[in-house]
Amino acid sequence: MNIFDFFKQNTTTKVQLNAPHGVHLRPSAMIANIAKGHNGKVLIELGSTKIDAKDMNKILALGLKNGDEVTFIASGKNANFVIDKIVSFLSTLTNENIDDTQSVSNRVFDFEGKKIKGDIISSGLGIGKPYFWQNDNHSVTTKQTFDNAYKKTLDKLSSMDDNDIFVAQKALLESLPKTSLEEFESAIKSAISSLRGSEHEAKIADYKDLLNSVNSNMNGAKNAQFPKDDFIVIADELLPSDIVKLVNSSAKGAVVKNLSPRSHVALLLRSHKIPAISVSEDIENYNDVIIVDATSGLLVVKPSEDDLVRAKEEIEKNNKDNLVEFENRFESATTKNGKAIKVQANIADVQSAKEALMSGCDGIGLLRSEFLFQEQKPSLDEQCKAYSEIFELFDEVTVRTLDIGGDKSLPYIKLDDEQNPFLGIRGVRLLKTHKDIIGEQLLAILKASRKKELKVMFPMVATTDEFIEAKELAIEIAKEHELSLENVSFGIMVEVPSVLFLLEEFNKVVDFYSIGTNDLTQYLFAIDRTHKTLKIDPHSDALFDALSLIVKKSSKPVSICGELASDEEVINRLIDIGIDTLSVPSKMVPSIKSRIRNV
Repeated sequence: MNIFDFFKQNTTTKVQLNAPHGVHLRPSAMIANIAKGHNGKVLIELGSTKIDAKDMNKILALGLKNGDEVTFIASGKNANFVIDKIVSFLSTLTNENIDDTQSVSNRVFDFEGKKIKGDIISSGLGIGKPYFWQNDNHSVTTKQTFDNAYKKTLDKLSSMDDNDIFVAQKALLESLPKTSLEEFESAIKSAISSLRGSEHEAKIADYKDLLNSVNSNMNGAKNAQFPKDDFIVIADELLPSDIVKLVNSSAKGAVVKNLSPRSHVALLLRSHKIPAISVSEDIENYNDVIIVDATSGLLVVKPSEDDLVRAKEEIEKNNKDNLVEFENRFESATTKNGKAIKVQANIADVQSAKEALMSGCDGIGLLRSEFLFQEQKPSLDEQCKAYSEIFELFDEVTVRTLDIGGDKSLPYIKLDDEQNPFLGIRGVRLLKTHKDIIGEQLLAILKASRKKELKVMFPMVATTDEFIEAKELAIEIAKEHELSLENVSFGIMVEVPSVLFLLEEFNKVVDFYSIGTNDLTQYLFAIDRTHKTLKIDPHSDALFDALSLIVKKSSKPVSICGELASDEEVINRLIDIGIDTLSVPSKMVPSIKSRIRNV
């Protein structure tokens, strides 16, 4: 066979989908990522329609449903491998959607109360009083300029960069006009109009959420006041940011009108395990306790006493059944061949630190210190108090110094406009322009450490000189204030590719490395990870070769604190190349530990 024919070979496989809830956003993204890892073409054929499997939006537009007969076509070397990988992934959807949107119980209750039928969005049972939610329609009378409100919204989304949904919202916000509120609103209304009735109608909520957030910031909207007692939120519409508010409330369920199971709101409800259903009819203003049965797709209004007793018993049973991972969260994560892996948590403030404490994490692998630096510069005492509260909770904390610049801004840190802000003053380079702010932050961190094991990590370091300058500042501050550094180590986030070629020099001066895979990936490929058109394969061999190089050439401890650390699909690969410390969102700690135990 001619060698060129070998590279042109096609592999075709037909499968019948066994996916109870269809191929929604996350499976579409996974299929696209698998396809992008293949050098040749990968196509999906449904009926007479054939699309590029590397395009997530086109996969979504196909609207693949349970029972559909789908043909996968791949060309080039290893075509069989990429098809097998996609088919293997599709087989996991049989159970994946049952966990997310189907019944978690074999029981079917014949409730005596009035029943309203709905579609399951997030499985589970919930009991509480109804709370009727309505998003505010803010006026355009402003207390802040549109520009400030836009930046405040952007900064908030930037601080939530451990959640892909809000990373996507940030990219969407940046794509919209920012000259005036009128142009901003007009662009959003135009986008919403074009999305109505389309395959991507679920994205409308993201546009509304951005408009609502900017208007809220312009008008100084107050935080939502939820009932203290258990409640079921009932809404004509929920936005992604609303779910973030509900998470820390006593919400036990949600009933939303005409909510798409593929929407970001639905994904967030599932990820936070809030039982939810979608209904098509208006819900009357009931005052008594109601039941959301998101195992059968029912809202039970005016339930009988027997209904309530049975529902409470079932909730207790489900909670016990789902506690296995959670109950084992404080146990060490050790692979089958006996390798111990540390699973630490990424946190952003005092509240998330308290949540991390209960997650079973092995310390804090990334404390994003930006939470203190919001609308106004915090005093030294305010910083010390906040850091102390966090440090007291853990035996080991890695705190990242202020990471401002690029896409992150603060009103009191004035940076010159730059043609390429991601390649300018950001991270540790703030020492060139705002040494006083970094110096005061270092003083607060050192004063708050109280002899706990503390790791100070400098972001966006490209050369050893940058690190040495930052560390010398910390040493100078410690001497001036008679603070001990015996319990403190200093390291860097590996985000800039130059570090890979300077590891021998860095080994002489740093105490540890933490790989920030989010920025490292986009700098390696010269592609913004939120770019609307250009996409990065997060499982690229090039990235893993870079990670392997870091581990092999480093003589100091290496951890990963980027999104890749919480990607269960690559845990094996990370462990194989020598990574022994992962830092992940708190809610992922139990499942990541469980995954490691099965490696």
